[in-house]
Amino acid sequence: MFKKLNPTRKIMGRIFLWFWATFLVTAALAVVGTRFFFEELEVVDIKPQDVRALSVSVSRIQRNNAQQVPLVKLLNRFERERRWRLIAVNTNSKQVIVPSGPPLRDVDVRALQNLVGQESVIAIKRGAVKFSGPLFFNYGGERYALFSAKLDRSEENKPSFLLLFSIAILTTTILSWLFARSLTSPILDIQSSAKKLASGQWDTRVGFASNRHDELGELARDFNTMAARLQAMWGSQKRLLADVSHELRSPLARLQMALGLAYQQNVDPDTLSRVEREAERMEALVAQLLTLSRVEAGHVSLTKQPLAEVLNDVFTDANFEAQNKNKQLRIAEVPQITVEVDSNMLCRAVENVLRNAIRHSKALTSVAFEHDDTQWHISISDDGDGLSQKECEQIFSPFYRASLARERESGGVGLGLSIAKAAVELHNGVICAEPQSDKGLKVTLSFPR
Repeated sequence: MFKKLNPTRKIMGRIFLWFWATFLVTAALAVVGTRFFFEELEVVDIKPQDVRALSVSVSRIQRNNAQQVPLVKLLNRFERERRWRLIAVNTNSKQVIVPSGPPLRDVDVRALQNLVGQESVIAIKRGAVKFSGPLFFNYGGERYALFSAKLDRSEENKPSFLLLFSIAILTTTILSWLFARSLTSPILDIQSSAKKLASGQWDTRVGFASNRHDELGELARDFNTMAARLQAMWGSQKRLLADVSHELRSPLARLQMALGLAYQQNVDPDTLSRVEREAERMEALVAQLLTLSRVEAGHVSLTKQPLAEVLNDVFTDANFEAQNKNKQLRIAEVPQITVEVDSNMLCRAVENVLRNAIRHSKALTSVAFEHDDTQWHISISDDGDGLSQKECEQIFSPFYRASLARERESGGVGLGLSIAKAAVELHNGVICAEPQSDKGLKVTLSFPR
C-alpha cells in the first residue's frame, strides 16, 4: 500500500515534491529574513497603564529597604509579578542591565541607549516587541533609565508568521502541482498512445501534446509521424499478403489441371504423388493466408448464441481426429451461457488451437471452461513436451514454427495460431500460452461476456 501511494515512484510526484519543497523553503526564508533582518523601528502611542506600571516599579526600586538588593535581582523579582521585562540603562556608562531571560538584540540595545536622553516617556516598537520609557531613578549612587519590554500584537496589522506560512504552503502547492502536471501530462499522453500502438491500434495518434511548442511537442509530433509510417507499412503488408494469396491460386489451379492430365498419360505415379502433395500444401498455405487476411481486415458479425451450440461441431470433429490418432480428448461440460460472438471466427480460433494441441500431445488433450459475470474462458491443455516461455510469447506470430513443429510431417505452416489470435482479438478477447509444470502446453482463450 505504501509503495502504491509513494509519490516518488512517479515522475510527476518527484517533480511536484522537488519544486514544492523549493518554493516552500524559499518562501519561509524570505518571510523569516524579512522579519528578522528588516524590522523597522517605529514610534507608537504610549498607553497610560504602561506609564503607571513603570512609575510603580521606579517607586519600589527607590524604597530604602530595596537599596540593599542587587539591581538585577530586583528587576527579576518585579518581572515575575508582571507580563513584561524590565530593563535598566545607566545614563553615564550606557550599561544595559537585563535580568534573566533571552538577551536583547544589538539593535534593541542601541535603540534603548539612544533613548536615555529622552525627557518624556515614549513607546517604540520593532516587530512584535514594544519598549516603553524612560523613567529615571537613582540606585547605588548611579542614575538609571528604566524601560519595559513586552509583546504587543493587539494593534499589529501585519499578518502573523503562521498565516504567511500557511499562504505559502497553499500557493506553492498549487503552483508546483500545475507545473508538474504541465510536464507529465504530455508524457502520459505519449505513453498511452505508445501502448495503444503496441497493441495493434495503428490509427493511434498523440492529441493535445503534439500542439506544444517545446521538446515534448516535438517528441509527440515525431511519434505521430512514426505511427503514420507504421500504419502505412502494416496496410501495405496486408494488401501484399492478400494480393499474393489471390495471385497464387491461378497457378495452383493450372498445376492441378496439369496433374490430372499427367495421370491420364501414365506418367510416373510416385513423381505425380510427390507433386500432388506439394500442391496440396501450397493450396493449404494459400487458404490460410486468405483466412488470415480476412480476419485481420476486421470483418466480424456478432450474434447471441448458446456457447454449447456454437462449439458442438468443433468438438465432434476434434474427437474424431483424436480417435484416429489413438489419443484421448477430454472435454469438460460446456457452461450453459449465451455469448455474443461470430460463430465462424470463434470456431476457427478454437479449432486451430485444439487441433494443434492434439497433434503435439502424447496421449491426452483436455478442454476446460471458466466464466463469471464479465468474462468466459476456454483452456486447452496437452501433455506433450511443451514450449519454453520465450516460445510461448512467439507462437502467435505468422509463420513462426516452434522447435517441436518444424518437422515437415506435421503439415503446419505456422499460420494456425496467428489466425486464432486475430479471431480472438476481433472479439476484444485475449489469447495466451503458458508451459505447464508437468510438461505440456496450456492455451487460454478469454472473451468478454
